Amino acid sequence: MSIETSSRPAGSVNLAARLCRWISPLVTAITTLFMALSAVGVLVAMLLIGYSVIARYLLGSPSLWVDDVVTFVLVGIVMCATASALREGRHLGVDLMTERLGQGHRRWVQAWSMIAVLVVAVFLVVDGWQTAMFSRMLGMTTIGYVQIPLYLLQLMVPFGGAMLAMVALESLLRLAGGGHAFVKADSCESHVRGDRA
Repeated sequence: MSIETSSRPAGSVNLAARLCRWISPLVTAITTLFMALSAVGVLVAMLLIGYSVIARYLLGSPSLWVDDVVTFVLVGIVMCATASALREGRHLGVDLMTERLGQGHRRWVQAWSMIAVLVVAVFLVVDGWQTAMFSRMLGMTTIGYVQIPLYLLQLMVPFGGAMLAMVALESLLRLAGGGHAFVKADSCESHVRGDRA
């Protein structure tokens, strides 16, 4: 598959493809690692809920702390997995109109959506960090049976935002290099190989 170069200078496409080829393995490793951590979090949550059900209904001794811990784990699950889901195009989307667009227009729509993700990601990083540091300054803790510093949970928001920003930037590079926004549809490496052929 060759890179579309009709509307962009060949040098910028080649540069974007080379940058993407360099960055993509790093982004792949990071998102894969955190998707694996998210999967472990799902297993931990499932085991804790199973333990809670057994303790409550079979042993007659409910574990009140499980709900709190599962809630904390759920925050980590979401923030660790959202970047990988974005990278693979697994987030919900309305494709009724975009599927009818030509390839060039579809790429522009994907680029605009990644720019919107980037804006939201920056907001999550900045506002999430400020909120976490404010909670830390006040010494706030979670409410419930398990009390931990609230800022530790809130730091997951800027972390998730940074992961989203990284994936959105990679996606924009992939689009600039002639590829698709999502890795399941195309990869940077295939475009670079196709360009050399």
